[in-house]
Amino acid sequence: MSQFTSNMTKASHRNWAAAERLRSAEAPDRTTAGYLYGIAAECAIKALYRDMSWTTDSKDGPVYAHFPEIKAKLRDSIVGRGAAQLVRFTDQRYMEGWAIKIRYSDGTRPDAATLEKWRDDADAARSALQ
Repeated sequence: MSQFTSNMTKASHRNWAAAERLRSAEAPDRTTAGYLYGIAAECAIKALYRDMSWTTDSKDGPVYAHFPEIKAKLRDSIVGRGAAQLVRFTDQRYMEGWAIKIRYSDGTRPDAATLEKWRDDADAARSALQ
């Protein structure tokens, strides 16, 4: 039985890199790239708030949430100093249209413009880690 050590920062960068490879491939896979950009964004945001005192590992909290639910859970939870760096990720336009269910999709979406928007949004979260 193998154990995986959780590291949200590394997971964000790894999923970003995989998305970039799929996006720039000779035959781009926008659906999987889009999915991975969303996972990269989620991991980056979770890395930003995991060390804050108000964060718990409750299954009802933001630690286990995905877009778009993670935005509402953050809005309801963030307080204090850490809130300033996270509030921008609660905007309704942030990762708009992305949902974890994309992994079950027929592979016809997102369109190129939406993929670029998700890429920019994920990059904003990833950049906040540095």
